[in-house]
Amino acid sequence: MSFLILSSVAVVWANGLRFNSTTGSFEQTVLIAIESQTDSVEIWLDGKLINNQIPYSIRNLLPGHYTIELKKSGYQTWRQSFWLPKGQIGLITDPVLIALFPLVSVTKLPFTISSYNQTDFGLKLSSGELTDNGELVTRFSQNPLQVHRFNDYYLYQNGDELRLFIKTGSQDYLIYRSPISTFLPLALLSSTWQVAVQEGEVVKLINLRIPSRN
Repeated sequence: MSFLILSSVAVVWANGLRFNSTTGSFEQTVLIAIESQTDSVEIWLDGKLINNQIPYSIRNLLPGHYTIELKKSGYQTWRQSFWLPKGQIGLITDPVLIALFPLVSVTKLPFTISSYNQTDFGLKLSSGELTDNGELVTRFSQNPLQVHRFNDYYLYQNGDELRLFIKTGSQDYLIYRSPISTFLPLALLSSTWQVAVQEGEVVKLINLRIPSRN
């Protein structure tokens, strides 16, 4: 009898099915896969630590809503929520962790920083609402001084603060506080995840992926 039970369970597992005690029936399961070059990071599923290495796959989940959080010392918590119907896969590919306190250094750039327009082409700010080519990104309490695309994220200035908004999970990080609260000339070095800020005669380089040594 034990062999038959174990064999039946193995067949159910192989077919991606799991018994749902709420419905009293077997349901096709869902999967969440995390693929990344970063290996040492805590993976939290719905508030519970489940692993500390990626890439990683979470299998045999019942259909439903799930929240993944990635945590690493010195970095902002990254999160994404999924609503997964039966048989679906939630795929997270190369999430970028942003330093909690990014490294800031004074630098001389090999080019001149020029003042950007308030928004990039295709971005529109109206009554605190930011849209990207007609698609709602987020709503601010008031229009920021400027907002720009930064890889898959959005960099914006709110008074003396430079902040990074990530649409996935509606994450909003403070990355730098300037002594100047007027429009700041910027240079966005997206390939290296750096932002150059000109404050009068001084240019500061913010490295979003390297924590401050202080």
